Formats: sequence, structure tokens, C-alpha cells
Amino acid sequence: MRTGSSTGCSSYCLGIDPARGRKRAVATLIGEVVARGVAAVTVLLRVPEEREDRNIYYLVLQTAIVGILNGGTGTFISVYLARIGASGFVVSLLTSAPALVTIMMSLPSGEIVARQRNLVRYTTATFALVRSIHIFAAVAAFASADVAATLIVVVWALSAIPSTLANTGWYGVMAESMSPRRRPLVNGLRWSLLGLFSGVSTAIFGLVLDRLPFPLGYQVVFLVSFIAGMLATYYYSKIRIPDQPPAPPKERKGLREQMHELAHPLLESPAFREYVVACTVLRVGLFLPIGLYSIYWVNELHATDTLIGLRTTVGNGALTIGYFLWGRMAVRLGPRRGLALAAGGLSLYPLLTGLAPSAEWLLPAALFWGAFASGIDMSLFEGILEVSPADRRSQYVAVNTFIANTIALAAPMVGAALAAATR
Repeated sequence: MRTGSSTGCSSYCLGIDPARGRKRAVATLIGEVVARGVAAVTVLLRVPEEREDRNIYYLVLQTAIVGILNGGTGTFISVYLARIGASGFVVSLLTSAPALVTIMMSLPSGEIVARQRNLVRYTTATFALVRSIHIFAAVAAFASADVAATLIVVVWALSAIPSTLANTGWYGVMAESMSPRRRPLVNGLRWSLLGLFSGVSTAIFGLVLDRLPFPLGYQVVFLVSFIAGMLATYYYSKIRIPDQPPAPPKERKGLREQMHELAHPLLESPAFREYVVACTVLRVGLFLPIGLYSIYWVNELHATDTLIGLRTTVGNGALTIGYFLWGRMAVRLGPRRGLALAAGGLSLYPLLTGLAPSAEWLLPAALFWGAFASGIDMSLFEGILEVSPADRRSQYVAVNTFIANTIALAAPMVGAALAAATR
């Protein structure tokens, strides 16, 4: 006797409950994620003996701790500025001002990093400088609103100097610390933990902010973020990679020669040129509204710090699962197809945010953000490593950083101006 659709027999005839099957599939996925989390915690508690495994251990550990920093100051610094009455232009400067400094540092950073023999030691020092700014945010909260906003924007802008140097060297550290075969899966694990720790810490910080008097709650958040940043830097310093031969110092060049050097990777490498064009379109869309989100949440939707924290927790929960899934898909899809798929999904986030009738609707919008932002991160990272030659990676990264931060400088201010003009 045949069964199935040819007999018109439903799944219930076979004793199969479709709802139960769906629940079982969801339970399987959750169980797999939990098992991955337990495995990650097990990894964090045991220092491996092999150099590559030990590097992965410290990379994963420091990334998890950075999640606390991201969930603290990374989430709430712009909310703090909105709470003290900063304009959309000032909040946009939190992104645009560092971008301006990064533009000026991009090309010199490539040459500076290329002259370093020990990349881990060098990037450890620069990361420590970058992460020390969170203590300044806690101190700035003692000042008046105008002084606090100005001080925070200035310090954030100056931090872009060591940040540019650190990020340029970071690609070299990542390329040498593990094999390309293991990198996508390790990055999936690292970024999953980043999202998990960011989400949990953001929820806790949001509750703290609603229970402590203003601005004490924000000072506590900024101080804890500073401590987490220093601890993450300590574990990062334990990574070991071979020394690189320092590049010889180059003669000082004029502006024309520097512009030619900037254009050279774009002219000589079609793959890098295609990567930059795709990233440019994506980044314009990402950065146009970036300075407006906090203003919109606070002034238009009247979101509390607890809800903003919950929104970030939901987003980072989706980010955690997203990194896990994108890490598995990255090898099969490749950076190009992965970027196209993730960008299409992420484009729904600003649309859903703008259509939100109340603050509660920020939560489902955050799900879209987390699910696809993880794919963007992995695709961009693997993409730049794929299209940049190993012996000139710092130059290619510097050019990409220059272009990315030109967009990060201009797009938020354009977005703020458009918002002001249409009110």
C-alpha cells in the first residue's frame, strides 16, 4: 500500500504532527547553539598547547570580553548624548569626527605598520590607548551637558589615531595567527560570543541605568567598559605570530604622490576594485542614518534605557545565532555571494525602524539587524583578506580604510542634514 500525497493521506494519517516536527526542528537548532556555547566555554577554560590553538584561544577570549565593552559604552554613549540634549549633528560627530581623523591617518598607517617587526606588541599598545577612552567618558559625565558632549566628541576623534594603527595591524595578526582553513569557523565562534556577551551585558546595563540616578548610572557603565577593555587587551597581548621583516622607510611624498599611491591598488587589482565598489554602496546605506537612530529612539519613540538595552540584547541574540550560521555558510558561499545576501537582508533594518509605531517595535527590527549584520561582518573581513596580496596587505587595508572612513565622515552628516531639512 502506498502512502503520501498520491493517496490524499495527510501527515496525520501517518502519525506525524507537523507542529511537533517544527518544534523538534527549532529545539534541535537551539540545542545545537547551546552545545556550541558550552563547547566555547569549555575552550575558554583550557589553554591549549599548540601555538595556533593557543592563538585561537586568546582571540576568542579577548573577543568575548570586548562584548562587554560594546554592550556598555559602545551601545550607550550615543544614548547618553541624546539624554543630555545633544543635537543630531553632535551625535553624528561621534561617528564623523573619528572618521575624519582616520582618513588623515589611513595612508600613513599602512607605512607605519609595515615598519613594525612585532605586530602583536604594536597593536597591543595601540588597542590599549583606544580602549582607555572609556574612562574619559565617565569623567566627562561630571561636567555640564555642553562641556561633556564636546569633550566626548573630541576624545573620540583623537582615539581614531591609535585605532587606525591598531586596525591596520590587526589584519596582519589575524592572517598570521591561524590557517585560512580555520579562520571562517573561528571568526564565526568569536563573533557569536561577541554578540552573546554584548547582548547580555547591554540588558544588564540597561537595567542599571534605569535604577541608578543620572548620570551615575552612565558613569558606572563607562567605568566597567574601561575595565573590560583593558582585560581584553591583556589577553590579546598573549597571541604569538612570527615577526615580519620591517619595510624600509620611504621618502616623504607630496600630496600628488600620495593620491597616486592611494589609487594604485585600485588600478592594479580588478578584484580589489570590485570589492571597494560593492563596499562603498553598502556603507553609504549603513552610515546615512547612523547618527539618527538614538535621537529617534529617545525623542520620537520615547524608549527607556531598559528597552534600548533589550533591543540591543535581541539584536545581539540574533547576531550570535547569525555568526554561528554564517560561519558555516561562509566557506560554501564565499565572500561575494555572502555579502550580496547579507546586504539585501540588512536593508530592511532602517525601513522597519522608520515604520515602527512604538518603541516595542524596535525589537523585531533588531532581529533583522542581528541576523544579517553578522553576514556583513564575516563577508567584508574575509573579502579584504581574499583580494589583498600578503606582502602588501597593510597598503590595501589602508586604502580600504581611507575610503570607508570618507563615507563614515560624510554620510552621517548628510543624513542629519536631510533629516533636519525634512522636519
